[in-house]
Amino acid sequence: MTKSSTNAVAAADEQRIFYGWIVVIAATCIYAISAGQIVSFGIFVKPMAKELGWSRASLTGAFGLYILAMSLFSFVSGILVDRVGPRLLNIVAGLALGLGFFLSSRVHAPWHFYFSYGLLGGLGFSFLFVSLSSTIPRWFIEKRGLALGILFAGGGFGGLVISPLLQSLIDRYDWRVAFLVLAALACCIILPAALFLKKEPKDMGLLPLGQNKAASPTERKGEGEKSPGSDTRGPGRDYTLGEALKTGSFWMFAVTIVLALLGVMMAQVNMVPHATDKGVPAATAAVALGLAAAFNALGRLVMGAASDKIGTKRSLCSCLLIAACTLFWLIVVNKSWMMFLFVIPFGFAYGGLVPQIPRVISELFGVKSVGSILGLFTSLTALGPAFGPVLGGVIFDRTGGYYLAFLLGAVGILIAFILVLLLKNPKK
Repeated sequence: MTKSSTNAVAAADEQRIFYGWIVVIAATCIYAISAGQIVSFGIFVKPMAKELGWSRASLTGAFGLYILAMSLFSFVSGILVDRVGPRLLNIVAGLALGLGFFLSSRVHAPWHFYFSYGLLGGLGFSFLFVSLSSTIPRWFIEKRGLALGILFAGGGFGGLVISPLLQSLIDRYDWRVAFLVLAALACCIILPAALFLKKEPKDMGLLPLGQNKAASPTERKGEGEKSPGSDTRGPGRDYTLGEALKTGSFWMFAVTIVLALLGVMMAQVNMVPHATDKGVPAATAAVALGLAAAFNALGRLVMGAASDKIGTKRSLCSCLLIAACTLFWLIVVNKSWMMFLFVIPFGFAYGGLVPQIPRVISELFGVKSVGSILGLFTSLTALGPAFGPVLGGVIFDRTGGYYLAFLLGAVGILIAFILVLLLKNPKK
């Protein structure tokens, strides 16, 4: 593209809303539904166990299969989004989630739930999560952290709305009706929103936001100090999937996220059963879960934007340190006020952690193959959220409490914090 044509495109962009923000809004609506139901999974544990006579370990095992299925399909999703774009993948995801939730409302045996929620749900979430989180960085050089923060804040907002809604439906009707409502939401929101998605700016004759602005030497120096990688790396600095796999930075960051998400998701899924076991009313626990989702959304937005100012590495370290401290506090929670004091910083830290992951990947390895790199990365790191909730359930079934589970989760997050401090830019 010539200099004059580049200037023309830039001038045209200033006269209308940048389409990347339309992509962000559509992606946020999609993610709100998909992530909101993950946040709310703990609400189903006790009523399903009571009616069906299943152990908590078997129920959280379905959630573990959900994460494992997501990990298996994430690599495929990453390859497909680099080739065909996010629209088709999100349509397939909406259909898979809708069908999975509908079938979950009809389950009577564990394998039914493992297939409907675990397999179909994991397939649907993998197709939309990887495609959305790898598409947004393609549209933004400036305000990339803010754009990712808005996207992932949708998940927190979804949990804020969906958690009390599902609890109300379970209290008034039963958990089967709650799953039917989730199925309707998946089809009625995800499918229309997917039609607005575009893979990258050049599909519409545009440039990524900020690409037409040359950074000053001072700005470039500041960016290098603030994050594991550079937001403005040129085409020669982009890594292929094979090149990324040969770097120590890829594997160190993968271990970091496995440990972080193992502890976070262990607490996320088991905190409602833990609180009610300690005497906190179920309605109060559900409100607290919704409050956690609200601060989760706030954390994603605030820390996503903060990473544009203070750097991704500092933002990520802050979130990990807060999350570890909250898990130590969760061990002693036995009153309603203590539960609320837990969910506020925990939700903020968990939320703030999420947008840093695709940002670190795009900064370390560039955006040319970000879909396939992030897809494989998601497949590998799904081991953390897959086994964290199950480990918590197994420890409860054997010890009668979650003390050891939350202690192990907190220690794992502290180790992740140390690994982030040691993370370096790869040398190509």
